Amino acid sequence: MKLYTMATLAAATLPLAACLGSGDTELPDNYEEAISLYEAVENEELEEASEELMSGTATLSGAIAISDLGEDEDLEAIGELTLTANFTTDEVIGTADNFALYEEDSSEVEASLTGSLDVEGDISGTSMTADLEGTLTDNEDHDVALTMDGTFYDADGALAVVGDVEGLIDDEYVEGGFAAIE
Repeated sequence: MKLYTMATLAAATLPLAACLGSGDTELPDNYEEAISLYEAVENEELEEASEELMSGTATLSGAIAISDLGEDEDLEAIGELTLTANFTTDEVIGTADNFALYEEDSSEVEASLTGSLDVEGDISGTSMTADLEGTLTDNEDHDVALTMDGTFYDADGALAVVGDVEGLIDDEYVEGGFAAIE
């Protein structure tokens, strides 16, 4: 996995959490927790999830970030992520929504984005791969067709998933990362 992508985003955006308290658009409530998960994986502090954790159905929530957006590649989209992992059918579904565009390295919100992205994919062992598709809109529609690749982990007894996203937004290649916990 290209874990450096979300870690780089974390370095640029974690200070935003303190700056955005009263604005119209805030980082997702669990953004800092998602960043902590991502950093724990990068630092090899988490073990892959056990079969016991990966049984039945689990609902995970977290955040997703996509970097180097905009004409000058100085924007990042950050949104909320909800996933349902069905380990009986080895399928994962979910939604990414409540996105906003932030200027990198600042707390300035460039625009709120309406719309949502659908997650649909498969689970194999402790890995997941899913399509992340839909339309996000600011002043115009943006077609999103991304792929999510992640791994399930044991985060102090809670099921977590951490991974990367890559693909196309309006025919432009983009990368990012995601993390969610039960």
